[in-house]
Amino acid sequence: MTSDGTPAVPARQTTAYLKQLFAQVGFRIDARRGQNFLVDLNLLDLLERSAGVAPEDVALEVGTGTGTLTERLTRTAARVVAVEIDPRLAQLARDRLLAAAPEACDRVAFVEGDVLAAKHRFAPAVLDAVREALAAAPHGRFHLVANLPYCVATPVISNLLALERPFDVATVTVQREMAERMTATAGASSYNALSVWVGAQCRGEIVRILPPSVFWPRPKVDSAIVQLVLEPERRARIADLGRFHAFVRDVFCHRRKLLRGVLVRLAGGKREDAARDLVAEVYAAMGFDDSVRAEEIPPDDFLRLEQLFHERKPG
Repeated sequence: MTSDGTPAVPARQTTAYLKQLFAQVGFRIDARRGQNFLVDLNLLDLLERSAGVAPEDVALEVGTGTGTLTERLTRTAARVVAVEIDPRLAQLARDRLLAAAPEACDRVAFVEGDVLAAKHRFAPAVLDAVREALAAAPHGRFHLVANLPYCVATPVISNLLALERPFDVATVTVQREMAERMTATAGASSYNALSVWVGAQCRGEIVRILPPSVFWPRPKVDSAIVQLVLEPERRARIADLGRFHAFVRDVFCHRRKLLRGVLVRLAGGKREDAARDLVAEVYAAMGFDDSVRAEEIPPDDFLRLEQLFHERKPG
């Protein structure tokens, strides 16, 4: 509080500010948790602006850090769910919000702990907080807006898209390599299972490439702001999300091999006549050449391939 009793406005997040703050509270960076803070103020503005969170919307932030982005999200969002694994940073984020926007505190749910209960499963506390926020703001969109720690970026995006209620828009900073995978098209060197899983449901674009210098501490690789916009009509064509996701992962475990051999193995093995016949039928229906590989098949064709494969697969 200031001398006249009004809330003190926290300083903007710069390298100098963070160093001073962490020295005051005795906080040390834990590299294992992907603690790289975005300190370029123009890029923080770009992240917020690109997200386009509206007053009726819900925002999920994973990797809250000191609460700089959290504070910004409270200016527009109806509800914010802020997840932070480090209890020391979680407290700093609470303190920042209390100083900057005390009236917004009752619209923010802080979840202290790991966002993931397992590689393919969110922590129940996170899911509960998101459900409560969506129930309180039922007419808005669901945003993921975050400077995502590298170590959880892929499972956070993948698991959100597996939920019955996925995000409507994700605007996040991630490792550049991951951003390229999420937005890659068939035939690109970065095209993989994540490309198909995301591409079958979303329209994606890389908003900006970020050099290491815009973070503190500096990571060893480039990052990117990437935006994914859910396309409900395309997502609705996936008959079984879990089955499709597992199929894509299984196929890309052998991405460099000819697709025919991979499918025969998944169908029962090359010693089984039924497996070879099933794959021959699928190839005929898809119009595939014998030399086709998984990395050449666009997401929409992957969806049709998975459906045909499981329609014909015994049992």
